[in-house]
Amino acid sequence: MSEPLGRRCALVLLAALMLAAAVGLLAWGPVVLSAAEHHYADRRAWLGLPNAANVLANLPLLVAGLWGWRATRASAWPHEVRRPIEVFHLCVIGSALLAAAYHAAPGDAGYLLSQIAMSAAFMMLSVGALAERVDARFGSTRGMWAAAASMATIVALVGLGVAATQAIDLRPLLLVQLLPVLLVPAGVTSLPGRHTRGSDWMILLAAYATARLFDLGDTMIFRAIGWLSGHTLMHLALAGVAAWMAYCAARAPAAVVGEMPSRRAASLNTVS
Repeated sequence: MSEPLGRRCALVLLAALMLAAAVGLLAWGPVVLSAAEHHYADRRAWLGLPNAANVLANLPLLVAGLWGWRATRASAWPHEVRRPIEVFHLCVIGSALLAAAYHAAPGDAGYLLSQIAMSAAFMMLSVGALAERVDARFGSTRGMWAAAASMATIVALVGLGVAATQAIDLRPLLLVQLLPVLLVPAGVTSLPGRHTRGSDWMILLAAYATARLFDLGDTMIFRAIGWLSGHTLMHLALAGVAAWMAYCAARAPAAVVGEMPSRRAASLNTVS
């Protein structure tokens, strides 16, 4: 199979998987945010800070986001690849701050805002993968506006659901958060990339999947360990996702001030 055909096939398969996921979530029914969602296994306070472990676990995520933003801006990656990853790290920073504030004072609004920020981060991460491995136009100005419009539509759907039912249905946000996971079966991460390795994306997605498993086992892990809960470990695993992408940018050649990277220079950074 030729490379252009492989890219088209990956896009078609990704679209089909997204459609299947959307149909599956519709068939599943509302995933409503309940009061029980705010009751985490580890609710210990420290120095007057409530839910201290879950609040402080967002500090590594904040540091990883700041590192990644600076490293990506300094890299010689093409603008179409660099831009969505920069926005990804900005969303990570926002997610860390919002999640810390939410855990300090749990409530529906804080939870929803932190989930929106995380969903936006993973949408941008997916756009970055598509821009590098499928088509640079995903990271163009038009592509970024399309991604922003898609995210705004998702938020609007959540808002319309709240207005109609007085309950927060998380399904639109869950669909966005599935997008990075679907890159693997769609074959996007197996396509050749010039600036990251296929193994980099597998590490990112493995860390993301691990974070989800930690969150599901929140109470069980806390009972087994006694001093660390699954939700706290989830925050640390998500920090690992951002930190690995920051490392990918940091190991790239630095941009020369005032110069755009040439095609020849970009080709020297080609990896499989």
